[in-house]
Order: sequence, then structure tokens, then C-alpha cells
Amino acid sequence: MTTTTTSKAVYAPKMTRTRRVNNRTLVIRAGAGETDGNVKFANNKAEFEAVSATAGAGLVAVQISTKTCGPCKVIYPTFVGLSNELPKVTFVKIMGDTDLESRALMKEWGVRVVPLFFLFRNGEKVGEWSGAKADVLRENVLAACNADEK
Repeated sequence: MTTTTTSKAVYAPKMTRTRRVNNRTLVIRAGAGETDGNVKFANNKAEFEAVSATAGAGLVAVQISTKTCGPCKVIYPTFVGLSNELPKVTFVKIMGDTDLESRALMKEWGVRVVPLFFLFRNGEKVGEWSGAKADVLRENVLAACNADEK
């Protein structure tokens, strides 16, 4: 198992197994990889601050999720698509139930529902909304990008 690190994103380990079922070979893949686009991951406040510091004065879009949240899994491909479309924006995913540090961050930020999205600029929160509507996610991120250009 290896972890690939690039200047754009940190990918989680990729695991592949094969299994024979009814004389067919099934390839089972688990973990993250290229499907995460330019999304970076943070599990605590220090990791989030380190990732957002790389954005400088640029926009940082954050998705807060949990492992068991179905709508979080549904909206994530849209989040990844935006990360590929908008390379100047830093996209960060935080799993709020990973460990005690991530739970402390969720408590500090007042997270009560997931998926929850935040937009930060210069370390200050400039947007917040919840829900798994792809059009709302796209509109809010693009509106914040357009505000950057003005």
C-alpha cells in the first residue's frame, strides 16, 4: 500500500483485490485516488489551517462530511468536478467523525448537519450552507469566484 503525494492533492492509499465469483474475475477497488480530483483532505484544525494557508488570499471551499452520510457521498462527485474546473480555488474535505480532533473541530465550528459547506477567504468565513443540491453548490462557489474577480 502506497500513498501518492503530488503538488495538487494528497491521495489516500489505493487497494485492489480480485475475487472469483461464478467463473468471473471481479476487481474490487477501495480507497481514494484520481476520482478525488484536486480535493485535499484535513482531519483536524491544524491540517485545515495548513491547507488553507497554501491558498493565500484565494478562495477555500470546504465540505464537511461523515462516513455514514448518504447525501455527502452523493454531492461529493460535484465537489470533485468543481475542483477540476476551478484550479485557483482550494477544495478541502473534512470528515467530521474520523477521530477526537475532527469531532472537536466540528464542535468548534458548530456543525449540526452534514453535508455542510463553508467558503473562506483570507481565513474568514464568507459563506455557509448545507444540503446535497449540486446546483446550489455550483452557484455558491461560482458566485464567490466571481466576487474574487471584481
